[in-house]
Amino acid sequence: MKCMYLLFNRHRATLLLAIICTVGSIAVTIVWNSELAEMINMLQSGSSGWTERILYCVVLVVMGALFQGGMVLFSSYAGETAVHELRMRMADAVLHKKYAESIKQNSGEQLTLQLNEMEEVKQYVSENLFVLLSDVINFICTLLFLLSQNTKLTLLCNIPVLLLLIYTTVASKVIYGYTVREQEEQKKMNGISSTVLSLFPILRLYEAERLMQEKYSINILSWKKAVVSQEKVKARLMSVSGMISCLPLLLLLLIGGTMVIGGSFSIGMLYVFINLSGNVSGVMANMPGHLANYRRFKGNLDRVLKYMEENGGQE
Repeated sequence: MKCMYLLFNRHRATLLLAIICTVGSIAVTIVWNSELAEMINMLQSGSSGWTERILYCVVLVVMGALFQGGMVLFSSYAGETAVHELRMRMADAVLHKKYAESIKQNSGEQLTLQLNEMEEVKQYVSENLFVLLSDVINFICTLLFLLSQNTKLTLLCNIPVLLLLIYTTVASKVIYGYTVREQEEQKKMNGISSTVLSLFPILRLYEAERLMQEKYSINILSWKKAVVSQEKVKARLMSVSGMISCLPLLLLLLIGGTMVIGGSFSIGMLYVFINLSGNVSGVMANMPGHLANYRRFKGNLDRVLKYMEENGGQE
């Protein structure tokens, strides 16, 4: 969490506004589903009073759009400005790095750090970080709401979520190991590329092009194997988590349907449980990928921050 604090330390207010808008959006979604449940129950019983509820639903739609827009606005602003400041600090560290120390490092590895790893940090902050944050808040709020409506049904239907939690923890560690291996192979490949480009006249003089080409080909194949292995393992693990995430819905249809037939549960509230169950099981199904991407992002960010700390990048 230290790396996240360093990244967003100057943007806590904007980040807080993004979190507030996320919670507001989820609250509107829950109220919207509750209203639909009431309307379904009214339709079933033949009651009147539709006009007021339809107007209320229109207001909820407008509020949901405003909260969603605010979340996108504040999260995008916080992410883009934080990454921009990180890039400026990296540039400052590069400019203040002593020449004698700079020439000791492989220029390919320095290029990997300054371009590839910084770019991956930017992409994660722009595309994945706030999606993960939204999913976690969505999971917590929805689970608390369902527990408040029917604790027994919620617990029985979400027993597979506990299994999914354990599976997610193990799967994320496995994916992280493959991710680290892929990053190391990429770093080696970039190092060889830099060496070939910087020493190409000498290599031609001694007719060593074929030797370096063979070595570079070996590094490319090693990196390719690491990437393919990573994606295969991720696909297999995500497929299993997807199948496990279907179990809560099946249990919900079985147990909830039995309760509706028995008269102890309304069909409108069963609709709410079915509509919101994906916010719990769906989030957990996607969590292995989320955690793997976060671990990759954290590793890249840690290396960037370490480089800046060692070379005097301004805070």
